[in-house]
Amino acid sequence: MTNIFKSPTLLFALAFSLISFAASAGEVQVQDAGPPSKTGVSISYLFPPTQLSLHEPIVINFQIKNETAEVVSLDLGQDRKGEFLFSVTSPDGTILHLPKLRHEGLSQYGSVSVQPGGTFALRLLLNEFYDKFNMPGKYKLEARLTTPIVVAGTLQLRDPGFKGEISITHRDPARLEKVCAELAKQVEVAPSVEAAEFPALELSYVEDPVAVPSLAQVLRSHTLNYNHAISGLERIGNDDAVEVLLSALDNKFGDIAELATAALARMQERIPDPSLKETVKKAVERSSARARHEYIKTQIAYLDYRDPPLQDSAIQNLMKVEDGLQQAEPVLQRLANDPNQPADVRAAARDALQKLHPPQR
Repeated sequence: MTNIFKSPTLLFALAFSLISFAASAGEVQVQDAGPPSKTGVSISYLFPPTQLSLHEPIVINFQIKNETAEVVSLDLGQDRKGEFLFSVTSPDGTILHLPKLRHEGLSQYGSVSVQPGGTFALRLLLNEFYDKFNMPGKYKLEARLTTPIVVAGTLQLRDPGFKGEISITHRDPARLEKVCAELAKQVEVAPSVEAAEFPALELSYVEDPVAVPSLAQVLRSHTLNYNHAISGLERIGNDDAVEVLLSALDNKFGDIAELATAALARMQERIPDPSLKETVKKAVERSSARARHEYIKTQIAYLDYRDPPLQDSAIQNLMKVEDGLQQAEPVLQRLANDPNQPADVRAAARDALQKLHPPQR
């Protein structure tokens, strides 16, 4: 399918081919169908060149190539993947139209600019969008970018998307073990946190007991992508994964202990072994109490920083946590009575003390 647009400054060809998959390679073929002497913009989606076994991560390579003389811009959405729409037809014929990826908290900015003659490439982990690749067979896939592709700041073009299929064979433990070990190695030797992000994400979506040792390795190596390892262990949820998370409760690196505690708390009802379930319950209680104590201790320390915004923030935080005001009462009394403290800090301390000890009516 070819679109040719004219503007006062540029005549260029934009071509999105009807996309087809080579049966042997699984590759999406995209060709520029515009006049040979003109430049254009093309989008391609490429799959792995080999068959995958059950539980392997499935990666799609999205690419946009700009052969115009103008800047091409596009908005990929939250974390540069929130504006992709996928639909999947499973081997049993079930069709699912997948929602866009959304999450709370910090995320990567989605706007991208492709300079004239440049190419932008992005890897998408299909398992993030669809977690039901749980049977061997052929899966039919469709995808498209929902936001427009903008040329020269004004001309808006649409991605026609693609259709194709991918074959998944029966579970192969030896192959899975090799895949997991390679991904863990990529995480550990990556030259930056950004470079380690995608292999860590891939590994976290190998929902198979084989992945537990590799996830544990990533967790122990203290890379800054340990959050993915914890998420992966939670998804697997077997006894071995639980034991790894239990051992992480004493880890002092970053917020590993806090994330492991939260994961175990969510997993408790899924643990079939009564003894292990009780162990997790008690460990979560201890870890939560320890984390709360450290948090309160830190907020109390902030009260003496002689920084009114920080002091006020600490008082507000102490109000929100169990036993926070009780433990901070001596310091709050001192702040409320200290004429050298700013008036707003003294007022905030007095308000907190009144919440702790409401006036008798």
